[in-house]
Amino acid sequence: MRMGHIKSSVMILCLAVILVMFLPATAPAEDVLLNARIQDVAIALDKNGKQYVRIIVNEERSLKGIAYEVGVPVLGFGSHVEKARSLKKGDTLKAVCDRKESQGRITYFILKLVQ
Repeated sequence: MRMGHIKSSVMILCLAVILVMFLPATAPAEDVLLNARIQDVAIALDKNGKQYVRIIVNEERSLKGIAYEVGVPVLGFGSHVEKARSLKKGDTLKAVCDRKESQGRITYFILKLVQ
């Protein structure tokens, strides 16, 4: 009976370690006000054949004291596609977005476009 208890404890410990390894892969989402210059705008179709808008904006970051810019996607679905259709490269995007990070990459999802 003691050997069975040890095996189940080891199995629970292994599952806990695996769970802890995967938790940092995704961070909780947060709402932010995004105010950035548009680098690119594209209307595309999702896997269900519905249109969505993909906007690329630059975001400033720094690593070990080195400042740099990186393009990040801002995605809009549903009614946001029609509103974002008039946006073009060089315009300023002002929107309330849901900011999500997965495996170190940031993606914004439009919640409301601000005029």
